[in-house]
This record gives sequence, structure tokens and C-alpha cells, in this order.
Amino acid sequence: MKFNVHGGHNFKVQGASGCFSETKEDRNVKNLVIAKLQALGHTVYDCTDEDGATQSKNLVNIVNKCNAHSVDLDISIHFNASNGAGHGVEVLVYSDNSKAKPYAQNICNSVAALGFTNRGIKIRTNLYVLKKTNAPSLLVECCFCDNQGDANLYNAKKMADAIVKGIVGKTVEVKQEVTTVSPTPTAKAKSYLSNGDKGIAVKTMQTMLIAVGYSCGKYGADSSFGTGTTNALKKFQKAYGLTVDGKYGNKSKAKLESVYNAKTIQTTKKSNDDWVNRLNAEIKAQGFSTYPLVKRGAKGNITKLIQERLVSVGFSLKIDGDFGETTEAKVKKFQSNRGLKADGKVGEKTWEWLISGKSV
Repeated sequence: MKFNVHGGHNFKVQGASGCFSETKEDRNVKNLVIAKLQALGHTVYDCTDEDGATQSKNLVNIVNKCNAHSVDLDISIHFNASNGAGHGVEVLVYSDNSKAKPYAQNICNSVAALGFTNRGIKIRTNLYVLKKTNAPSLLVECCFCDNQGDANLYNAKKMADAIVKGIVGKTVEVKQEVTTVSPTPTAKAKSYLSNGDKGIAVKTMQTMLIAVGYSCGKYGADSSFGTGTTNALKKFQKAYGLTVDGKYGNKSKAKLESVYNAKTIQTTKKSNDDWVNRLNAEIKAQGFSTYPLVKRGAKGNITKLIQERLVSVGFSLKIDGDFGETTEAKVKKFQSNRGLKADGKVGEKTWEWLISGKSV
């Protein structure tokens, strides 16, 4: 079979975070799923986007990469979030008639066997990737990255095994590339990555370096440890008081992961805090003591902020400050997707979800 596989979001437009980073872990799972499917003899294309600087551009880039190949199934890897309360696995498809639906059910069952709550298949007609890809497509919400119980259960290898088993009925062990010192019988495996190495571990390191501000050269996170990556790593090591040797050993790895995780949480929080601060300022300027009920017919900056938030979590909508028919329809869909009463009015419960900044 032929597959497109991609990790959701990117490090410029990051996904959810909590107990761990969605963006980092969806790539870990994605890389393992690809390696396992390839080891089983399938053709797999990695359609992950690392370049889109906005959510819409990220989605467009992913779909363009997917549609460049004729495949049997598009697989999108994500992690869910819900203020720490949600838990379990679910898989999203475009319609009840989607040819991806049997695979989605198998994945749900396979991941649930690891101990996660089985939330089942969800129909989502508003998600760009599900709507615009040519091949049957599904989006795996592996578990909730902001739920401690799910985080305790989660293991990237086991998750990838479960997804692969759900798709093709079996899985396989894959060995990450290990570069040896020399091809002699006495050679020992290195305990670090360095110039010349290739593979998933290199790509993960490159992705984190880029995210924290160290360019790996014009090829970016290409899984190949070359001069650009060596220079980026040395700059990082110098900045954080490590031995500047261009080798990615345990100390460099621990420091990079620590810096990356801190930046991921800070970036997500800062973006959400900015929107909330602007909203609160507008609420105060208009003389409200609490968040008002906003519905069809409303006009102005509060409506514009609502529209802005809807766009940031995946809805296609003109930000014009006019709460008309289209905005009402998007609010209803936003509410429906989150188990709220779909009345198209932004009241207390809908405000809570908007303010949380969670995309799902």
C-alpha cells in the first residue's frame, strides 16, 4: 500500500502543550510510524510541514504535499488537549462514507488496548486536511497531552505500534540508525550523534535546535548531520556553557530538551495571553464587568476578537467585526465540536473554551 503520513502543526505554529508538547511528540510518533510501515514493505511519503509561518499556510503546505502523491490513505498525527480534563484516543474522518473510516476504527481499538479511553470515531467536515486531501484521510488524536493520566500511559514506540497495527494489521520492530566508530570487529556504537550521522534522532535534534533559534542551514531538519547542524549545535553548546565539540551527547541532549520544552510552553502561553489581554482590555473599555453574551447582529472589536480566535483554531472566516450568518455558523460548529449547546451565541461556556485557546 501507499501512504502519506505527517505530524500536525510545526514549531512556528505550534500545537497544544501541557504535560508534553504535541508538536514534538506527534513528530516522534510520525517518524516511527513511517519507519515501521516502510519496514513492512509499504511506500510512505512524509508530508510534514516545517515552513508555514501561519496556521493556514501550514495546512496548505501539508495538503499540497499530500496531493502530490497518489496514495491509499492520508494519516495525520496529532495529540488532543482539553484543560487537563479530557482523556483518551479518537480518530477523525471527513464523513461516515469515508473509505478511511474502517482504518480509523481499527486505530481507535488498537490504541485503546494500551489502556487509553476509546473515544471512537468523530466526523469532522470543517478540518482543512480532511476536507482538501485527494485520498481518503484520517486524523489520529493519539491521547490528551495535557492530561496527566494519558501522559503517564503514553510511549511513542507503543503508540506508533498501535497505529501501524490498526492500519495494516501488524507491526514490526525498527532499529534506529547507529553510526559505528569503524567497521572493524572491535568497533563500539557511539553514545552520541555527530557529523555524518543520519536518521530520526538527528531530525529530532535539528527540529529542536531550529525551534530554539539555531538554524541548521538551508536544508533545515533533513535528518542529515552536516556542517550546518554541527555549527548550530556548537553555537548552542557555547551559549549554554557546554563543551563545544559539535557532538550531541547526553549533556547536550538534556539541555536542548530542557530549553526546547520551556520555550514551547512559553510560546504557547504568550500567544494565548496576548489575545486574552486584548480581549479583557476591550471588555473593560466597553464598560462590561464580565464577558457579555455576543450573538448575531453584534458588531465591533469584541466580535472581531471572537473571529480572530475562531480562525486561530482552524476555522476559515473573515475577521471584519460583523457577527453575521457566517460567524454564527462557525460559532455553532465550534460549540458542536466541543460538546456545547450549538446555539451560535457566545455565552459563558463558549467564552471559557475561547479563552482556553485550545484547538480541540
